[in-house]
Amino acid sequence: MSNSGITIRYRMDDLVSGQGMQSELFDLLKAVLKARGLTYGALAERLNLSEPTIKRIFAERDCKLSRMTEICGALDLTLEDLVAEANRIEVRPVPLGDRLEAQLAEDRSAFHVFLLMLFGMSSRCIQQEYALDDGAMFALGRRLERMGLVEVMPHNQLRLLIQGPVRFRRDGPLHQRLLRLNMDFLRAAFLAQDTDHSAYFTQTRRITQKTARHILRRLRDVQIELSDLARRDQLTQPETALQSYKLAVALGPVTFSELLSLDTD
Repeated sequence: MSNSGITIRYRMDDLVSGQGMQSELFDLLKAVLKARGLTYGALAERLNLSEPTIKRIFAERDCKLSRMTEICGALDLTLEDLVAEANRIEVRPVPLGDRLEAQLAEDRSAFHVFLLMLFGMSSRCIQQEYALDDGAMFALGRRLERMGLVEVMPHNQLRLLIQGPVRFRRDGPLHQRLLRLNMDFLRAAFLAQDTDHSAYFTQTRRITQKTARHILRRLRDVQIELSDLARRDQLTQPETALQSYKLAVALGPVTFSELLSLDTD
């Protein structure tokens, strides 16, 4: 969410064209089916197709872009993530827009569901973690559907209609909610004990702007690597093997006279 907004500069239909790319996508889809514990028959049922039709699509490793999108939606993933993993493409965040941000700001619960889905949680996982009954989950889904952000699928599943990560405006309608979310996370990380897979660390040094730019580039590389590895894990691992993690990084000049006071009496 903290990246600068850069519009994705490729067309999805350009990237999935070609037999080599199609073959790679179907290899990934097979890995997703295995990770989800799904058979061709179960996928066919979710798509209201026959099992022989699904088997034929996977055997021929070929289908229309619209069908590929439907298959991805049935598996709780986006076509963009699938293509990005096949191509090792950096997926850049795009702005949501003031109108949608304002609508989400007025509906905290719907905003939180949208955030969780952006973070990679399926609607099924959200429903289980928050102990929501079918009626409550359906109501939340319908509110997001009216905003044009998700589609309510059969069996009360939600499919994101936003392709790729989202950049929220720091001074936009959701500013206070996002500020509270990040500050609460940093407070919890500060108070928690470090482990071999989680830690809080801070460091202050006097350096040149050239060194600061170098460190910032390295930190952005880590952010990109985390996104790539997360996409791969979500495509190839069962949901029970995944846990939510958050990375928060800040680098900037500090004026200590505004932070630390000196008693001269």
